[in-house]
Amino acid sequence: MGKFKTLTSVTLASTALLALVACSDGGATGTLSGRSSSSSLTKAPGAASETPARNRQLAPQVTDPLDAARLVAHPCDSLTADQLDRLGVAHKGNETVVDTDGGKGCDWQYGLNLEWTIQVAFVMPGSRNGLQNEYDQNSAGWFDGGYFVPTSVAGYPGVLSNVSDTRPHGRCDLAVGINDQMLLTTAVTGEATRDNCKAAANVAERVISKIKAGGN
Repeated sequence: MGKFKTLTSVTLASTALLALVACSDGGATGTLSGRSSSSSLTKAPGAASETPARNRQLAPQVTDPLDAARLVAHPCDSLTADQLDRLGVAHKGNETVVDTDGGKGCDWQYGLNLEWTIQVAFVMPGSRNGLQNEYDQNSAGWFDGGYFVPTSVAGYPGVLSNVSDTRPHGRCDLAVGINDQMLLTTAVTGEATRDNCKAAANVAERVISKIKAGGN
């Protein structure tokens, strides 16, 4: 992926991410706060369900389940060309494998030194229990050294969570339950002074909007 070569491009990237943070049709609710600093968006799917929980919490139900089959197969179509253009992303995303079951994701990098990153993935926990897997991981103590903040995006329940607190370093991760089995996960890495948790929520909101439009 080519690098942007002008100071103007850096300014545009900063402005675009700021717009992503600021603009939302519905936004996330709850205290916004995000997985480790590695590029992977997932953590041993299903493992928490096999771990004894301290005080098991139940995840909120998904009342309007979504079928994301088209984008699951082609995750780099999760954001429209117009959305990417507004962010200053000039190249296609890089498709990635995000879990041992072959789950797919897409990474977009941009900026002078490719320091800005948006990540989107569709994750099916091994226990096939969607957002409940995140809650079970929390009950098992997975996030004790990081953070776990319940939230919602476009009416869908989610959590901002990571086993390590990378928020002060500019990265925030979000998992949203889009049906009873699957998670939509997003992560934004950018300037540490930005609210990248809100940016991750706004990315998720745009993906949900595209799913509702049939993935088009």
